[in-house]
Amino acid sequence: MNSPVPAPVNVCLNCGAKTAGNFCSECGQETAREPQSLADAVRALATQHLTRKGLIWQTLVKLFFTPGALTVEYTLGRRVRYLRPWRLYLLASVFVFALVQFFSLNLSFRLYGEQGVHLLRSTRVSSTDDSRNRGMGVAPVQLILDKVNTTAVQRFKALSPEDRFSFLRARRTQYVSYFVLFLVPALALTLGFFYRNRRRRYVEHLVFGLHCQSYLLFMLLVEAKLPTILANGLSYWMIVYFTLALKRVYGGSWTETICRGAAILIFYFGIISIANLALVLTLISF
Repeated sequence: MNSPVPAPVNVCLNCGAKTAGNFCSECGQETAREPQSLADAVRALATQHLTRKGLIWQTLVKLFFTPGALTVEYTLGRRVRYLRPWRLYLLASVFVFALVQFFSLNLSFRLYGEQGVHLLRSTRVSSTDDSRNRGMGVAPVQLILDKVNTTAVQRFKALSPEDRFSFLRARRTQYVSYFVLFLVPALALTLGFFYRNRRRRYVEHLVFGLHCQSYLLFMLLVEAKLPTILANGLSYWMIVYFTLALKRVYGGSWTETICRGAAILIFYFGIISIANLALVLTLISF
């Protein structure tokens, strides 16, 4: 019988370790000495990310159709086949906010008509909506105008409603992506508090938060172009999605999951409201 031919041993040009594969077992760099051609690089990138077996496809299928599955896969150590949580969030953030800017979309979580959580308003609401405190941060703006009497707030009061909206929209557009990013660790802290008996590390809650926030961004983008009744339905589905994800990731009975999920969402939306108020006050003041 012929003995198997041993694989050729290469020396990694990056760290000097000996390796017999296409990638260094120590640092992960490829062992090929010649750089890829542009065509090979593009083909490898497309194969790795865009095909049915690519990272993006597998990640988005899990994210959209199996709530919580990405977090479970990450926790169990099956990570190479999916985009890492921070990369997924970065992809969602860049993609969503680029389209929001380009098409002047509203980024809102709507629960009834136009009422809900408005992260960014790119179009002016009607006067009837104004009378009911709707629109881009109208409620926090009105609260600030009623309770705060600084020089900056007085200058803002002197503006017409249209100028107030344009002023806030122009400034808020610059900071809304950072505002949404701030919500990820806030959600992770909230999860850690309500699931403290699970004794999980903060990073595990953070991974779950990144996955949920990525899904939220994609769905808010879809919701921006839907009729009101469908947008409301999608908002309620996002709540159901979050509950299903909690059940898959943290376990427990359905009663426990629903009760904890409701408490987490109430607490989380409270954080959003306070942070939104602070953001509007900051935008007015500077």
